[in-house]
Amino acid sequence: MDYNLEISKLESSAELVKVLAKIAIISTAFSITILLFGFDVPDPIIFLSILLIPIFVVLSNNFITKYYQIKIEYLSHELLAVKYANEDEETASNVNQSNFANPDYLRNRGTDEKGPAFHTGKNNFSTDGERVDAMSNRDYDNIESAITKGEEMLRDANAIQAENSAKQWQSSESVDTDLIESGVDNLGDLIKTGWFEKNKQDGAVKRLYENNEGNQI
Repeated sequence: MDYNLEISKLESSAELVKVLAKIAIISTAFSITILLFGFDVPDPIIFLSILLIPIFVVLSNNFITKYYQIKIEYLSHELLAVKYANEDEETASNVNQSNFANPDYLRNRGTDEKGPAFHTGKNNFSTDGERVDAMSNRDYDNIESAITKGEEMLRDANAIQAENSAKQWQSSESVDTDLIESGVDNLGDLIKTGWFEKNKQDGAVKRLYENNEGNQI
C-alpha cells in the first residue's frame, strides 16, 4: 500500500466533502425558506438565514476535518510503523554482514577516519570534514577556584573531627580487655590472631544493640 498516496486521497476527499456540505446546507436552507414563505421572505427570516447558515457551515467543516484527520493520523501511524520495520530489517541485514570473528556479536562501534566533529556545527560524520582532536577542547581548563569561607570551615571541621576520632579509637583500644589479654595493640592485629573465629558468640550483635553499645554513630 502506498500510504502517501492514500493520505493525499483522504485530504482531497475532505476538501470535496466540505464543498458539498456547504452546497447542501445552502440549498436546504433555500428550499425550506421557499416552501414555507415562497418568494416573499420576511426580514427576520432573512436575518436568521444570514446568521445560521455560516454557523452550520463552520460546524460541518470542523466535523469533517476531525473525521478525516483521524483517518489520516491512523494511516500516518501505519506508515511510520512500516518505515521503522523496514529500517530495522535493513539494520539487521547490514549488521549480519559484520567482519567480527564472532557473528553473534552484532553491536558495531562507530568509527570515522576524520575523528570527532566537535564545535563544527555538524552532527553527521563526513570524510570531507577537517579533523578535530579531542585535546583541542579547552572548555574545562582553569576551572579551579579558591574555596569559599564556608568550604574552608567545613574542611577544618572535618580535620578536627578526624583527629578526635583517631584519638578516641586509640584510647578505646588501649583499655580493651580482649586486646590486652591477647597481647596485641590494635584491632587489626587481634583479627590476624583469629580471635573472633575462636570466640564466636551467638546473638552477639543483638546483645550489643540491646545494651545501646552499637548506636555510637
